[in-house]
Amino acid sequence: MRILSAAFLILAACMLIAGQTYQGRILGIVTDEKGGVIRGGRVTITNIETGFARTVETTDAGDYVAANLAPGLYSVVAEASGFKKLQRPSIRVEVAKDVRIDISMTPGDISESVTISEEAPLVETTSNVLGGTFSNKAINDLPLNGRDFQNLVVLRPGVQRSPGGGFLSISSNGNRPEDNNFILDGTDNNDPYYGTTVINAEGVQGTPGSILPIDAIQEFNAQENPPAEYGWKPGAIINLGLKSGTNDLHGTAYYFGRNDNLDARNFFNPKPEPKKELRQHQFGAAAGGPIIRNKTFIFGAYEGVRALVANSESVPSPATVPVGDPSVSIPDAIASVTARAGAGRVSPLSTKLAALFPANNGTNTGGPGIVNVGFPNKNRADNFVIKLDHHINSQNSISARYFFGDSLQVERDIPVLRPEWQSQSQLRAQVVGVNYTWIPNTAWVNEARFGYNRFWQSILTVDHDKDPKATYGINTRDGLKPIDFGMPEILIGDFTSLGGNHGWPLLTIPNETYQVVDNVSDTFGKHT
Repeated sequence: MRILSAAFLILAACMLIAGQTYQGRILGIVTDEKGGVIRGGRVTITNIETGFARTVETTDAGDYVAANLAPGLYSVVAEASGFKKLQRPSIRVEVAKDVRIDISMTPGDISESVTISEEAPLVETTSNVLGGTFSNKAINDLPLNGRDFQNLVVLRPGVQRSPGGGFLSISSNGNRPEDNNFILDGTDNNDPYYGTTVINAEGVQGTPGSILPIDAIQEFNAQENPPAEYGWKPGAIINLGLKSGTNDLHGTAYYFGRNDNLDARNFFNPKPEPKKELRQHQFGAAAGGPIIRNKTFIFGAYEGVRALVANSESVPSPATVPVGDPSVSIPDAIASVTARAGAGRVSPLSTKLAALFPANNGTNTGGPGIVNVGFPNKNRADNFVIKLDHHINSQNSISARYFFGDSLQVERDIPVLRPEWQSQSQLRAQVVGVNYTWIPNTAWVNEARFGYNRFWQSILTVDHDKDPKATYGINTRDGLKPIDFGMPEILIGDFTSLGGNHGWPLLTIPNETYQVVDNVSDTFGKHT
């Protein structure tokens, strides 16, 4: 019974292993001019950009399959005894997509060659999956706010994003936002706490706390009704493929900027108020090339963000000068208490807290109890990704990548009266992955993958390191933990409360995800 139980557990574990991949396949059938299948033919698939080639043989049914091909541009060459060599010089393999290339060969000497330059068919005949691929050119050419690739997913049928984006905002075919599955070069890219992507995860108000440079994306594929091999989640599969280095050195550098000096005045920022500041800087570079031609390649990219965006806002806050109304004026309220209860009856703590309200001369057009504030959102982010590819020989290759994103965001997520009560997000995301491909013969392909994610985020108020007793004079209990420092929320009538967001602190302790996947592909007869 123990042996049977162990065998059952092993089989059950095997059935749970996902076959998800970011790689594609080229497949088809090789026939002669009359439609007869050609057995034992050789089909060589070569990556034009790296020179890496793979040869497969046609089965007794004339079929061939080249599995686990990295996204890129390939040439296909078919050879068989008694037939002219046939070449297809330019076949594009997309992320997680199959390309069917059926080959009809002409009798003749093998030293003769026939080149077919027609494009691969646009109609998908190998899969019923509803989805589409965004190439690097499309990603760069389409308008893309914030250079966040997630904003392009909504171009797919059935995918929606809440207006303004932000936390858990992408939904596919009515599924919950947590039901989407993010994959980077074939390995897991999901944070178990939020149920969404580790890379490009949001900060305080939904602004991405880390950014994958779009110049580093080879392409990404969005599948709205994914096949069963992905499992796990019923929503969209967002499958990202990173660029690799090639035999040619290539790179880009860029800068995007905005400045209020070049913008019209905001409608909600009327004169005579000073014009609110706007400084947005997004910059970076990407480069890739060979370390050893046709064998070892490197690619890397960096993107930085420096932003300051002022807010225009009118909030309820008492006047700090006499206006003749103790219900909206602090001096009038103090005078009223003194007149009714006598001198010294005003609480010393109330006097200290009253000084925290911003200056308000009681002349606002909205009323004496209204004040205009506009503390700016500030964002500092640094992100980089590096990828190495090495072809050990014709049967073995390995690929490794590392992404690092770090940011500090200070943003107004609720109305606050002082800048130190704004919310602050510190975020650090790291993603590591290694893929190893072994091709023992023309029919078998084994791909092993290892992935590791680490996601850490701390959301607090800016004054989270200030002891409220020492800073604000509030007599807190002894032994207050530093994590509970900062100004507490104090409600005073209908005015905006003192303090920041009472939902903090929110500490996402380092969430770590490990993934080990092994895919085996075998071609026999008409089956794969």
